[in-house]
Amino acid sequence: MLQLLIYDKKLYYTLFFWVFVGVFTGPLVYLIIPAHLLILTSKGEWLIVLLGLWLVMTLSDSRQHVFQFAETLKIILMGLVGYLFLASPKTRYDWDFFKPFIAFFLIASFAWLNSPVALDSIMKMSSYALLLMVIPWLVNKLLTEDRDLFLIHLVMLGTFVLMTGVALKFISPGFVNFIGNRFSGLLGNPNGLGIYGFMFLSMVTIIFTFHPHLFSLKEKIFVYFIILLSLVWASSRGGLFASALFILGWYLFKKNTVTGLIVMSSIFISYQLVLNNFEVIASSLGLQKYFRLETFRSGAGRLVAEEFAWKQINTQYWLGKGFGFSEYFMQLNAGRFLNTEHQGNVHNSYLTIWIDTGLFGLIAFCYGWLNNFFRAARNSPIIWALFFGLILSTSVESWLSASLNPFTIQLVIILSLLSNKEFYQEEEGISDVESVVASD
Repeated sequence: MLQLLIYDKKLYYTLFFWVFVGVFTGPLVYLIIPAHLLILTSKGEWLIVLLGLWLVMTLSDSRQHVFQFAETLKIILMGLVGYLFLASPKTRYDWDFFKPFIAFFLIASFAWLNSPVALDSIMKMSSYALLLMVIPWLVNKLLTEDRDLFLIHLVMLGTFVLMTGVALKFISPGFVNFIGNRFSGLLGNPNGLGIYGFMFLSMVTIIFTFHPHLFSLKEKIFVYFIILLSLVWASSRGGLFASALFILGWYLFKKNTVTGLIVMSSIFISYQLVLNNFEVIASSLGLQKYFRLETFRSGAGRLVAEEFAWKQINTQYWLGKGFGFSEYFMQLNAGRFLNTEHQGNVHNSYLTIWIDTGLFGLIAFCYGWLNNFFRAARNSPIIWALFFGLILSTSVESWLSASLNPFTIQLVIILSLLSNKEFYQEEEGISDVESVVASD
């Protein structure tokens, strides 16, 4: 991995340059980086474009002032890449990911007509649509051009993000600690790091499973160690439980699809029983403080927020008021949550979509994602391991209802990889990182 970093240093110099420009040039960043992206695309440097988008979205999740530029920059870059996508010649594969979501966006458009924050709503809806079109297009393009190099750099960039957070814990702990000693890395809060760790764990495990030759055993152990360390330090219950479900599902589905479905479905059916006894289990293991049992029942305000959201749903059951309305509504009533850790968010992706687009929109939203899971499952049933962890994660956080975050893009990348037969095909001449370097 270090060899490839040295060999392909231009890519990482570029990403570092983007961060440097964002931190030190002020408003000029909104001219320099988009202009640089156009230069890169004219030269066919699409790998840098995809990795750059993912990195900027990751930095935009941070609450550090030095990374504030990323919040606006990601919107500009997604719009620019979206234009390049719409202006490019199409193949029959380009729209497969997006097609199942057409009904959802039609319903969301009707809901938008009632939005009290119309401009913000249309921007959020447009960015979600662009993400579902652009990222699968880039993934398919990169799989065709140089699959192995693409997969290696996906693992390397995610690992580098987590490694940076781990290093800062020793160098500048105040930069990566959130409200006391909880670790958030480069993400905005510990729960965000938990989601990032879960999604990245899923991505690297899928890559390692189908392309074990790309990394040595020591490199794989190192990547898993960094992910585990980040998850443990963050002490995110959602991230840890979702990761555990994924690992169990991955093991079971590798062995037998039917067994995996039966066991994982049984776990979900008995989920409430486990939840009711979790405090006893954690206490018996002496982990009361680590799992913050004093806030477990209330979700530190999460359940209060969800109950408040249900009251709003009952006033607009079938059709919502457009993308972003849930956030607007929760902010209007922020005073009700002042004594909780959770403010301005419903903390449930499905309730968020229900408030924003109504029950019809929620059904269409779930259909779109399920359709893409089934499409990926035609090639590999391992995708269902991610599905069960995803349901848990998105039931306690609203990240799947938003587009330009560092989590939804990972889900789209994973589904796009497993839906493309070129991800599975063996290639001659490249068997590991050393071969990539030696082939130049």
